[in-house]
Amino acid sequence: MKKIYFLLVSILLTLSAPAFSQSVNYALRFDGNGSVDCGTISELDGLTLYSVQFMVNPSEWVENSYIFKRGSGNEEFSLQLGVNGTLIYKFGTVQKTITTTLPVGEWTQITISAFDNGLDVWSNGEKTWLADSNGAAIPASVSQLIIGERFKGRIDEFRFWNTEMPSAEEENLMFRNTVNKYHPKYDNLLFYYKFDQDLCENIVDYKLSHHAVPASVVREEVTDNEYFKYRVVSGYSSLIRHADRTQIDRDMHLMTNDLIFLDATVSGYTGEISMTYPTCRGILSNATHVSEYEGRSGVIKFNGEGAGMNIGNEALKENGGLPGMGAVTVEMWVNIAGWTEGAAIFNKSDDNNTFAIKLGDEATKQLLVEISGYTYKFNNALQASGWEHFAVTFTNSRLNMAVLLYSESAPSGILASSIETGAGAGSTLSYLSTTAEAVIGENFDGYMDEVMLWGSDRGSSRQSDADGTSANLKFPGGGYDAIFLLQYYKFDDSADAGKNYSSWISKINDVRDIYAGHRGFKIRLGLISTDAVNGNKVWPSYISNQSWRQQLASDVEKLLPYCDGIDVDFEWLYSGDSRWNTGYGPMVEALRNVIPADKVFSVSLHPVAYYLPTQYINLPDYYTFQIYGPQKTYFYYDRYVSAYNNFISWGYPKDKIGMSYPTTATTGSSVSGYKNIVEANPNLDPSANTANMSGVEYTFNGVDCVKDKMNFILEQNSGTVMYFDMGNDVAVSDELSLIRAANSVIASNVDTIIYKAEVPSSVHPAVMADKQKIVNLTYSDSINRITVTANTGNTLSQITLYSVSGSIVSDRKISGETYTMQTEAYPSGIYVVSVDTEQGTEDFKIIIK
Repeated sequence: MKKIYFLLVSILLTLSAPAFSQSVNYALRFDGNGSVDCGTISELDGLTLYSVQFMVNPSEWVENSYIFKRGSGNEEFSLQLGVNGTLIYKFGTVQKTITTTLPVGEWTQITISAFDNGLDVWSNGEKTWLADSNGAAIPASVSQLIIGERFKGRIDEFRFWNTEMPSAEEENLMFRNTVNKYHPKYDNLLFYYKFDQDLCENIVDYKLSHHAVPASVVREEVTDNEYFKYRVVSGYSSLIRHADRTQIDRDMHLMTNDLIFLDATVSGYTGEISMTYPTCRGILSNATHVSEYEGRSGVIKFNGEGAGMNIGNEALKENGGLPGMGAVTVEMWVNIAGWTEGAAIFNKSDDNNTFAIKLGDEATKQLLVEISGYTYKFNNALQASGWEHFAVTFTNSRLNMAVLLYSESAPSGILASSIETGAGAGSTLSYLSTTAEAVIGENFDGYMDEVMLWGSDRGSSRQSDADGTSANLKFPGGGYDAIFLLQYYKFDDSADAGKNYSSWISKINDVRDIYAGHRGFKIRLGLISTDAVNGNKVWPSYISNQSWRQQLASDVEKLLPYCDGIDVDFEWLYSGDSRWNTGYGPMVEALRNVIPADKVFSVSLHPVAYYLPTQYINLPDYYTFQIYGPQKTYFYYDRYVSAYNNFISWGYPKDKIGMSYPTTATTGSSVSGYKNIVEANPNLDPSANTANMSGVEYTFNGVDCVKDKMNFILEQNSGTVMYFDMGNDVAVSDELSLIRAANSVIASNVDTIIYKAEVPSSVHPAVMADKQKIVNLTYSDSINRITVTANTGNTLSQITLYSVSGSIVSDRKISGETYTMQTEAYPSGIYVVSVDTEQGTEDFKIIIK
């Protein structure tokens, strides 16, 4: 029986924040009676080179209250509020006034950096030097470090470093940004309290060394700190790039909180959407899932006449974005129970096109491969005894077509082959464009496992290891061959036996697994158009048709349950083009009408094509402006600034403007990846924006230029940042990584989820202060039921159940003062229940076991 345990979460969760935000920045609010006990931190004893940093916003000036304090007398190390506006810094018997102008009701960032001969004090980026020939050594003490004693107001981003911060550049890395492991002094970060872990009752040290315990304080979302904001970091990729680019690792994902896959191809003529890796979910007929058979787990038993698994008409079709397919391969394990001549292991045929693999003569254990009028006969191809692994590949060129039968048991890998010379009816792959639906195991009597359909020649040197664990099958990062695994049926999920593990839905779920244990990210789909006539996209010619827009909106609606929102890349229209009013504007409106508030909707525009009518501008959540190439001038910083000013002048709100940087390089006409530039110039200077490759000069944005562009966003207090694309950058472990450089100024803040933080026994137990409840939640073990009850005079309006990754599991409109919800249908795990009422929202964490 499942049991539910719950813990009241005392503040609004990230999951109930606006759709376009990511992680939420929380601060601690102190009311004069609360504090945070950080325990005894012996690493502070005797430090002479160190830095302490925090953000502070007093709500009321309380003289003799403390930002932090450890010990007393000769052991005291503290920062105390003196007379109005004054902060007094104490180390032992020495005290220094570090400012006399700390305001009430405003955020101030403070850094105190100690040297052998005095202190640097930074206040909102302005530095003051306080000389002291004796330095400012921290006295040894066994007392706890306490934050916020008697203080009234908020404290955020409390950090302690066992080194100094001597330069403005190092200071600014903290002044307006969080800290990640790639910070140049991360190893010197002694402890770090972001106060963001709202699902944990204790205060998490992000260095995992000195977790703290709060008493009578509350976490509160920060919405009024203009200098320190969590921003959206949008990164573009594609499922193809994710398949073969091994540098796209977990760290690169964690530096991207809005990942957009450019895999939703829109027909310029009809508005219909097709996906690069179609769903092709198998529908079983006269076939059953078997958990184990003769040593293989998760298999399908086909029961002879009428049996089959229909995988639809998109199987083995070349879809948008895939490299040219010069071959196809059908590969699998089979175990024949009863030989049925004519039974099809695979069949995709209509009246004019045929591609089928069938059982032939039983006496000769014959396998037949039929391709558009050609029949290839392979005798002794199958043993019909136990499990056998084989692959059939069809390749073609202008003069030849060949069918090859591969087997694990054959010494060379090739069991048999047949080659036809001449351009016959079967000499191309045109048969794959048939609208016929593909069927696996048609009238077959036996078992199948690990069925793989490839858009490539799976020759003996590249055969999978037949057990589904080959690196070629890995996603992401399987290498170039992994691009061509079009459909993959493992049969491991008994609840969804026909699941295609290589569909776009499965691949997006695989990417979600990369983010496992984290929150504050979105995975979205990008709408692109590929249809063109004489190099000009046809999309703009059709979007003024209302039925075209309705078709697009309808198809977008079908994608939304599987992603966190939509980005649409507008093809170029210049100023004065009427289609901004007749097509693009109404298109934005049509998409917004089907994209709900809990999904993100963005539009991608260009520095010379951004003239969306102003009445539509506020409909998207934000815009990603493609301010790069292929002309060199669009890579320049000055052009970047002028483009921003043009967007503002047109009427785009600054919080909706997503300024961009490229991970590509250009000659002015030819474009290459930045990773290729680094490979050709491994000692590239971070300040460089040009370099030679193969004797040709390329222009790009180097590390320093990207940082400059990110700082411009901070200076303008604009909303978001966008880059194109993941697959063309180097790994973030490389100091030349552009994504890493951008995050050093504007971090994605994809946050680790922590529910429990162990504290030393020296730290006194305490709890966060609860706000007054507006909803009560109870449960019943025996009937697996949650019950929510509004307090007197309040009315329930909605209940939403979220998974730990932030996905909506259940969302229901409700009414009245009491509502019950059954839970036995939900898998075991951690969930968040968000209950909306007339008086506000209450959030609960539950664990279903």
